[in-house]
Amino acid sequence: MKRKSVDCPVITLTTDFGLRDEYVGMVKGVLLCTCRDAVIVDLTHGIEPQNIAAAAMTIGTSFRFFPEGSVHMVVVDPRVGSDRRILAVRAEDHLFVAPDNGVLTHVLSEDSFQDAFHVNNRDLFAKTISHSFHGRDIMAPVAAGLACGLDISLVGPRLSRQQCCLIPLPAAIYANGKIFGEIIHIDHFGNLRTSITAEDFSRHPCGTNREIAIGPYTIGCISTTYADSAAETLIALFDSRNHLEIAINSGNAARKLGCRIGDKVIVSWAAGVG
Repeated sequence: MKRKSVDCPVITLTTDFGLRDEYVGMVKGVLLCTCRDAVIVDLTHGIEPQNIAAAAMTIGTSFRFFPEGSVHMVVVDPRVGSDRRILAVRAEDHLFVAPDNGVLTHVLSEDSFQDAFHVNNRDLFAKTISHSFHGRDIMAPVAAGLACGLDISLVGPRLSRQQCCLIPLPAAIYANGKIFGEIIHIDHFGNLRTSITAEDFSRHPCGTNREIAIGPYTIGCISTTYADSAAETLIALFDSRNHLEIAINSGNAARKLGCRIGDKVIVSWAAGVG
């Protein structure tokens, strides 16, 4: 049984493969062998190796920018070849194929989740399966099948949300009149995305006289754009995902500040001042 076919199926790829080796190309080749008309989108292959939380946050904040019915492959799989399961999940009318290690934590949230299945139907896999490359030999054939109309229930037995692996993800904490967060991503430009969101600000009463502290550095206000300050100036603003970001206009904040993922960020303010 197949679900209704998609005129122009979309498959996205989120991996920690990088682009130096042939891994991404082989996965795309397998996808196209089954689903020649697929539009394959490289969401990113730059996830830090084995960083499950980063993969979870990336797919969780990105999948809604694609058409309903898109298939999203997430391959960050430190336990590849072990007894960990592979999942096929439906959430908000999107389909996901990924290892059951927490990379789909956002997708499995109660508000998004529709159903999940344990991928174990070997008829859908490659004839020969490498113990070290399930992305190519298991996930890609299944993702391609789903993109071309395969009913998700045919991949294997149904699972409840509670049977799937969920991991704690970095989040801001409000305490003692301050918001405590951490750096969760450093992009190509050296901009520092934090776990603090615009919603965290709206959730707690505060004045406009804010101070953002990271290590020995402080920023006294939140800008609207990078161009609000002079070149080489350290600024804070809300990025395209509504996360508080620390950046340097026309510069590299990560390099100048010597920051790493996990470094603490603190927001404080004088209530009613401004």
